[in-house]
Amino acid sequence: MSDGGLDLLRQRCADLPSVLRATLAAPLPSLSALAHRTRWIITGAGASEGPARLFAALLRRHLHVCAAFVPLSAFAPGRAADITDPSAVLVVISQGVAPNARLALARAPSFAACVVVTAAPDHSSLADIRALGGFVVGHPPRDESGLLLRVQGPAAATMALLRMIDALSLARGDAPPFEGHLDAIPDGLPDEDIALDERSAALAASGQVAFVSCDPGLELAHGLRWKWLEGPATCDPPCWDSLQMVHGPLQHVLERPRLLLALEPDNDSGASALLDRLATVVGDGQPMLRLRARTAGVTGFFDFDARCNRLVCAVLARCPRDLVHWPGFGHDAALYDLGAADRGPG
Repeated sequence: MSDGGLDLLRQRCADLPSVLRATLAAPLPSLSALAHRTRWIITGAGASEGPARLFAALLRRHLHVCAAFVPLSAFAPGRAADITDPSAVLVVISQGVAPNARLALARAPSFAACVVVTAAPDHSSLADIRALGGFVVGHPPRDESGLLLRVQGPAAATMALLRMIDALSLARGDAPPFEGHLDAIPDGLPDEDIALDERSAALAASGQVAFVSCDPGLELAHGLRWKWLEGPATCDPPCWDSLQMVHGPLQHVLERPRLLLALEPDNDSGASALLDRLATVVGDGQPMLRLRARTAGVTGFFDFDARCNRLVCAVLARCPRDLVHWPGFGHDAALYDLGAADRGPG
């Protein structure tokens, strides 16, 4: 693929609305048995880490439970005893049930219950989870292979997780926080290309990039950062709170300018005012690209995500990178396949 996969990436970005519509239409298992659980452990790796971290934050914010994200390394051989909890629900988020996700799945009997959120609900490794009475939440796409960067699965997983929060809230007798807000998301995703001026493009190409946001933007940003890390791969952009900018980050960017990617909900006048003040403080010498979303709060993620997809494609068009045969392709088995080695065949 001579373009390094860019045409395929663009097509997958264009197909994202249909993927999200299919996610909204997908059946959701009854989660009422979990509604009053007060302890949750959530894990996921690669592009699934962003949705996993967000789900932990949503459980704390909306269900007021003890919920923590735990990296998959906590489940590595010899280490799982530190985090197993017979009173907790284990949630494993993995688009394709990656080998290392099976490290966590193997410890499912040590938890009160297990939920797997995946685009591969028929994977053979999930038979044991179902036999334990666990829950499998499926979402599209069934296949997003061929490129290092995934743009459909993480967004679909995020949509499925918001639906889970609504279902758990309803089972508890609470108002679902996202009810009435999800159906309109797919058809309104921004699809216009993002044009970068020469200075912004140069900063993006050299890895001088950072996200800036207001609450709850920090909770949304991990997946956006990872998109940049696996796409243009020029850096792992930090995400700074708009008010925190006035401390260390401001001193940094005034000496070493970055392209600031500001996450700005259209209907949050307070956030817009903070970003206006930030633009005044950093001055004209510091480029700031304001990525807008139609809604405030967590549902704004999908617009931010779509705009970042367009931005990543714009940067890759200027600075091509092979997303089909990436630098570590075929050389990562000692880490990537650890779960398969620990679990044995199947």
